Amino acid sequence: MCCSPETIPRKPGLRYPFGMSADANREGFRILRSEPALLPIELLWRWSFGLGLLALLFLAYAHLRQAVLLSDADEIALTSQDPFAVAVSVSNLIAGALPLLLGTLAQICGLAAAFWIAAATLGRGIITRTILRRFASDSGVVIAPDAPRWTSFAILNLARVLMLLILVSGYLGGSLIAALVIEPGQDIIASALIVFASLVVACIVWSYVNWVLSLAPLFVARDGIAPLDAVVAAIAFIRRNRSKLRAVAFWNGTLRGIAATVISIAGAFTVALHMTLPPWITTALLVLETLAYIIVSDVFLLARLGVYASVAVRELVLSQAFPEAPDHYRQVAR
Repeated sequence: MCCSPETIPRKPGLRYPFGMSADANREGFRILRSEPALLPIELLWRWSFGLGLLALLFLAYAHLRQAVLLSDADEIALTSQDPFAVAVSVSNLIAGALPLLLGTLAQICGLAAAFWIAAATLGRGIITRTILRRFASDSGVVIAPDAPRWTSFAILNLARVLMLLILVSGYLGGSLIAALVIEPGQDIIASALIVFASLVVACIVWSYVNWVLSLAPLFVARDGIAPLDAVVAAIAFIRRNRSKLRAVAFWNGTLRGIAATVISIAGAFTVALHMTLPPWITTALLVLETLAYIIVSDVFLLARLGVYASVAVRELVLSQAFPEAPDHYRQVAR
């Protein structure tokens, strides 16, 4: 017998605070209202990383500013109104300080990666476990014991950082292909198109891998499984719920885009009025508008995680309600 989620009989003893056909997007915002601590924790770990990265960049700039000596000609060129002179001066400075720049960049990337892994492991680990525990309690289902699994979370976050190499590989691969099939300097447009196509493919691969790795912590917390098993579970989860998850991502991204557009228009008005406003007011307004977008974006990202967790718990409700018919459950989950 085939049945839809709306006609699934409910197992005695289970509490369903929402229907199985309820709007999943609402669940993401419902969990934010019912667990007020989630948003401050999300802001804390994201902004801690952001402020730490800004501090690293400031220290790197101070170090480079002391290490790179500007000649009188460079200072004149950089302060001139001639874009060509500025570009030539900057390119000469970069060429002369390239080894130092590469070394500093490598240090910044390494420290930033380590800081992000630590912040995301602690922040998102707490958030993921809190959301799943709340949904499981509301639904009357059992999840894995609430034990620290920081190592598993850290491994998955490390994998997300390493997957950024996919994008680098896409650029380098496109450049290599262009160099092999096109003579240097012969067809710049064709070379650019090859590099662009390679980057597009790399971005598609990276987006899927990053999606899988971002979902895997849900199954570490829900099922108490190892990181590799969580990746496999996340892939299967996406296959079963592809249309639902895409719809959630689409609407969440659309709302974030609308918020970004509104705030960008406000920022454009602020810049347009900078001649009639005191400089400190213009700066304050731009800072407030930037912070407003960051907060709104974090709210939507956190709500999206709540939606994914809601879908994962609903699957658990079905699997525990019908343990004797896993094949039928898989059909319904699709």
